[in-house]
Amino acid sequence: MTPDAAEKLLADVCGTLARAGFDVASASEEGSPGLRVRRDADSVMVGWVPGSELDPAGRHDADFEGICAALRSALLAILTQAGHAVQVDRDSGEVRVGLLA
Repeated sequence: MTPDAAEKLLADVCGTLARAGFDVASASEEGSPGLRVRRDADSVMVGWVPGSELDPAGRHDADFEGICAALRSALLAILTQAGHAVQVDRDSGEVRVGLLA
């Protein structure tokens, strides 16, 4: 993927998620909660850092894995509907977004 294609993909993913109602403004701020959208070698990765109200360290009643699974499902559906090739990265749990061939 060329640098221009990677930047265009990153901007398109961020725009798609913003239009779907996600707050991606905090994505580049270290330590703040919210979606993390970043470039990878040949794709864009979308992850999530929970706010303190959902942090499993502070809540023993929160089903953190259930929340993560629901978010991943929503991200997969939204980004697929927007025409992107998506899959869940097994190592990180993040959503990997690539260009359709």
